[in-house]
Amino acid sequence: MTTYQTAKTQYVSSSTSRFAYRRLGASQGTPLLCLIHFRGTMDKWDPLLINSLAEARPVILVDYLGIGQSEGRVAPSFRESAEDIAEFLSLIKVDKIDLLGFSIGAFVVQLVALNHGDELTVEHLIICGSSSSVGPDMPETKNDYITDATVKNLEVQHFKSLFFARTSEGGKAADDWWARLGARNESTSGEKPTDWASQGLKDEGKAMMAQGQAYAGFQNASSSQGREGTYGRLSELKMPVLVAQGSDDWMFPTLNSFLFQQKVSNGQLIVYPNSGHGFLYQHARLFAKHVIAFLEG
Repeated sequence: MTTYQTAKTQYVSSSTSRFAYRRLGASQGTPLLCLIHFRGTMDKWDPLLINSLAEARPVILVDYLGIGQSEGRVAPSFRESAEDIAEFLSLIKVDKIDLLGFSIGAFVVQLVALNHGDELTVEHLIICGSSSSVGPDMPETKNDYITDATVKNLEVQHFKSLFFARTSEGGKAADDWWARLGARNESTSGEKPTDWASQGLKDEGKAMMAQGQAYAGFQNASSSQGREGTYGRLSELKMPVLVAQGSDDWMFPTLNSFLFQQKVSNGQLIVYPNSGHGFLYQHARLFAKHVIAFLEG
């Protein structure tokens, strides 16, 4: 079975863009497409999580346009990111899919499901460490994490504050995850791993700023209406929805996950103990078991 460490990068192009992606895991079943967080690439997923999911399901990873190995403009709105992902799935001839999004990836999968239901059958939706667009009872975070999230060079110490509980347990979980990121390398895959988006500001921060612009628009009540947002449309998500969160998410209020689950018609909620935004890396094996049970239920 192809693993996270060994999967080869493939490419598919439209008239204006080139998507880099990987397929791995089981040969049977509805594919599970995973979309990563702010500044992340395919090489920044936790190998333990992805391989655990891939034991039971075909898994697809893709770099957002303009980030990692994908080529094109970085979408300045999550609506446009969702359009990109719908186009990508069409290009690889996938019309039935399960979607998992982490952090801003969860914003995108919501909009894929809501805006592209005529093109795609989304069988299951998994929302990790995230929220809907902003609404009266869906508060924005009160924590100031922008400085840590937008530094020139992301290192493990930044994720200890952004993704993990600020405890000794959280610090160890961060170190363990950071070490696992090295499992995919040139010796396992024949490919050089990519950096974080805008790492070293080699692109003058353009990718990071475009994603930040998309986030600002999604978290603004006036600019996240209609196809641009999700808050007022969560009841339109009729497929089974799993909402998963850490017990104390410093980036998105954990309360938002409960509120999200209450607004969808077929939602389940799991909150993981002693964890924050990166609960799915801290509890990688357990979370993967819950995801597989959800998909097979």
